[in-house]
Formats: sequence, C-alpha cells, structure tokens
Amino acid sequence: MVNEVALVEKTIESYGAIHVLVNNVGGGGAGREAPDQIEVEQFKRVFDMNVFSMWRLCQLVAPHMKASGYGSIINMSSMACINKSPAISAYASSKAAVNHMTRNLAFDYGPEIRINAIGPGAIRTDALKKVLTPEIEKRMLVHTPLERLGETDDIAGAVLYFASPISKWVSGQILFVNGGGVQTLD
Repeated sequence: MVNEVALVEKTIESYGAIHVLVNNVGGGGAGREAPDQIEVEQFKRVFDMNVFSMWRLCQLVAPHMKASGYGSIINMSSMACINKSPAISAYASSKAAVNHMTRNLAFDYGPEIRINAIGPGAIRTDALKKVLTPEIEKRMLVHTPLERLGETDDIAGAVLYFASPISKWVSGQILFVNGGGVQTLD
C-alpha cells in the first residue's frame, strides 16, 4: 500500500508544487460481484480503492494547490456508474460515488481548484482483453455510434483538456468518453 502522505511530500520535494492530480484507479467489477457471492469485505475493498483513495489524495494535495493558486483534479470514473449490468454492483456504485464526490468537492475546493471526472466507456486495455470476445465486442458496438471501442489516447485527450487552463471555467463535471454509446459485457 502506498503511503499517500509520503507520496505527496516526495512530489512537492521533487517538483516544488502540485498543480494537477489524476486519480486513475479502478478495481472490481467485470461481472464478478454477484450479490449472493460477493463478501462484505470484498465490497469494502472496492470502495477503499475506488473512492476513499481518491478522496484522501484530494484532501492531501488541495492545500498545496490552493497555496499556489491553481489546481486541477481529474477523477477517473466509469460508464459502469450509469449502466445497468449484472454482478457489478460494488464497482458500479463506487464509480457513481466518485461522480457525486467530484461534484461536491468542486464546491469545497473552488475557486482555486477545479475538480472533474472522466467516465470512460469500453477502452482497449489489458483488463478488457481478458474478457473481450469478438461476440461481446460486436454486441457492444451495436449501441455505439462511432462503431469502435475506445483507445487509451481517447482518455488521454480528455485528461489533457481538464488538466489545462483551456477548461478554466469547468468544474464539478463528469465527461463520458464512450464513442457516443453504451458498452456493457452482458
């Protein structure tokens, strides 16, 4: 487990300031959370990873960002927060919590710090490769107007938008980057 305090201190020591935080963490889901099979401790671990770790890093970097007069925090959410799929209740609800936390922290940390979230759709990552079959991909693309799965560069572009001053009047928002559609594993 990473010591969050040491991480922030080391960053300040190395770079002198923190202006951007990308809370990119996610675990759980992928149809492995059937309510009759998931243990309470497993459900808690998903929230510890996906919600509490983000909240803690926001709390730790905010004083540094406020002192410098500029900050942008980008939390990684997921389309799972609004999709309805079986056996994914811990992951999906944790990402919904990230969205609500993001909107509320925008009021707590403004005006010096902007805080937003990105909700990726299905992105070609190693994690998706483990469960993606040609049949599942075909079903996903039926409800995706751009008729392709996302690439990591698609998410990187959204992160750059939120990190840069070009988004200086955007805070408390959730940007879904999903090809205009809904992709689920079911």
